[in-house]
Amino acid sequence: SFCGCGNQLVGFAISLFSEKMVTLASTITIVETKANPKKRSLEDGNQPAPKWRIRLGDRAKGIRNPIREIMDTIAGKENPSKTLVSLAQGDPTCYPHLRPSVEMVSAVSHAVNSGQNNGYQPSQGNARCRTAVAAFFNTPGRPTLQAKDVFMTLGCSEALSHCIAALAAPGSNLLLPRPGFPLYQVLCDYHGVEVRYYDLLPDKGWQCNIGDIAKLVDDNTCGLLINNPSNPCGTVFPREHLAEVLNAAAELGLPVIADEVYAGMSFSRPFVSCAEASPRVPILSVCALSKRWLAPGWRIGWITVHDADGAFADAGVPETLLKLCQVSLGPSAPLQAAVPEILTSAPNGCPWHTRVLEALEASAKCCVQRCKAIPGLEVAAEPEGSMYLMVRLQPGVLDINTDDVRFAGKLLEEESVAVLPGQCFCAPGFFRVVFAAPVEVLDEAWDRIEVFCRRHAVK
Repeated sequence: SFCGCGNQLVGFAISLFSEKMVTLASTITIVETKANPKKRSLEDGNQPAPKWRIRLGDRAKGIRNPIREIMDTIAGKENPSKTLVSLAQGDPTCYPHLRPSVEMVSAVSHAVNSGQNNGYQPSQGNARCRTAVAAFFNTPGRPTLQAKDVFMTLGCSEALSHCIAALAAPGSNLLLPRPGFPLYQVLCDYHGVEVRYYDLLPDKGWQCNIGDIAKLVDDNTCGLLINNPSNPCGTVFPREHLAEVLNAAAELGLPVIADEVYAGMSFSRPFVSCAEASPRVPILSVCALSKRWLAPGWRIGWITVHDADGAFADAGVPETLLKLCQVSLGPSAPLQAAVPEILTSAPNGCPWHTRVLEALEASAKCCVQRCKAIPGLEVAAEPEGSMYLMVRLQPGVLDINTDDVRFAGKLLEEESVAVLPGQCFCAPGFFRVVFAAPVEVLDEAWDRIEVFCRRHAVK
């Protein structure tokens, strides 16, 4: 029958094809062995491995993290007979009294379980998410923020990197605060931007030395970075001071990168954003869920572009930020989908937010009170927000004198209390304390610090 003939033909074709494939495979094997004797010899183990063409990228190879370079010299040297108490890590979630709200966690859970947020998002970010961020950070006296003015990022670190990269014209320099978060310099070095420091004055509440700023500016200065509330100082700038700084920026024609990741984390003075303090200056403000919303591990941040007279638009900054966002494609889809509910469920002044600020304020007061009673230590300016305090080592009181790296190393070695030396932040003679721990933990840490300082007091 026709069907029978068809089956025979198919069988013949398969048989012929199989034979051809066996012959072809044999030919390939023979040719490969003849043409590539090195492969055969390598398999036999008779010759050394090939020399691979692997070289490192200069920018990646040159990355330096000041905190790690300093802390690696003292890490692992804690007293084994005492439990480690860390006042060094800037993670607000290390202790269970500071956690995202139930509503925030529920919003993320719903976004994951809905099955509707598994795909790629627009490079700039989920439109509904960006709309919610724009509404939350809309600023009186400025044009209304819209979704197009928001760029979603993988945490605040990437937001900072994008802002610096966007302004990093060849040969440019950027003005950074000193003391300041060391990541700023790491990112500037990576993007080929020269760093120039303006000082924060400890005896004036860590306010900016505005006279420094004009002296540092030249034709290649690409911007001024302002961190408020401050890491590591715990400062919250008064509106009047912030307006003075921004007026100086306007006179010098400097755009501002505003690191406002601790926005809404102030307890003795209301937080005022850079965009609110002056409508005249183009501002790239960065923020994230990491601090104010107590979720650093969720890795979701954003840039809000507060333009002034179209300066950023004319220079192509928004288009450049979009190109940078196209590299990583932004934070995870479920987290972006949850942002609108997160922001609406935890506004400033809600019960959860109030409890968080009360806990931080109690911890800050505990640290200040305990520090003032210890010989050799001085609080230059009491913290007003964020979760940090800078402590000054008084000259001639301790046998360590003002050597902050040695102080931190010996404190860890003898009392198993970890603090960060001021040199991590370009502030020798100080050390930084994170006061995110509950009061009972802080009291234990300060008990040990007091014993340590009295032991090392100059006789």
